[in-house]
Amino acid sequence: MNATYQEANTVEQLKQNSHLPGPRANLELLYAFSKTAKEDEIYECLVHIQNDTENSPDEFADMCGIIAYAVHHQADNQSVIGFIDQYASHKSWRIREAVAIAIQELAKKDVTATLKNIVNLEKGNDYEKRAVVAGLCEPKLLKDKAVAVHVINLLDEITATLDHDNKLTDEEDSLRKALGYGWSVAIVHAPAEGKKAFEKLLQKKSKHIKWIMK
Repeated sequence: MNATYQEANTVEQLKQNSHLPGPRANLELLYAFSKTAKEDEIYECLVHIQNDTENSPDEFADMCGIIAYAVHHQADNQSVIGFIDQYASHKSWRIREAVAIAIQELAKKDVTATLKNIVNLEKGNDYEKRAVVAGLCEPKLLKDKAVAVHVINLLDEITATLDHDNKLTDEEDSLRKALGYGWSVAIVHAPAEGKKAFEKLLQKKSKHIKWIMK
């Protein structure tokens, strides 16, 4: 049985009900905590973030802290994006994914502000770019045609950064996978613009871009 937030409202209880170590963290609890957590609980989660907590209860608490911070402070979009950026390149893939989810939560509240304020991330390192792609390529966010077109243009720019045939770094490989999924989602919501961008990218000789476009 999954614990509800009412049953697990402290950091220690979050850890106990994390479902980690294991293949899938307790996402139901994570989202419940993020919506109702108190500020002191959020900071208690954040203060424990380290580099060696992969697939552990501590990692789950870290995720909860990042996403809850974004939800709790979503009125200050720019400040939140600046804060969560420090975790976008974390060693843990779950921590990196928490940053993408946090971006998504911010965009649900104010997509215009989010698109404006993620410029540093979309022009940052490959993990930062990956957070932007994974965070914005969400069907609910792309129902607005203008948003979908903006995201397609963003995907186009980010995809072009993989225009080479060198062996991919781990960071680039993570970005490539996110782009493959992101394009498949975004093009549905702005097919004409997506097709035009696709056709231009298909002219690239890079095997990595061809992989994304397949």
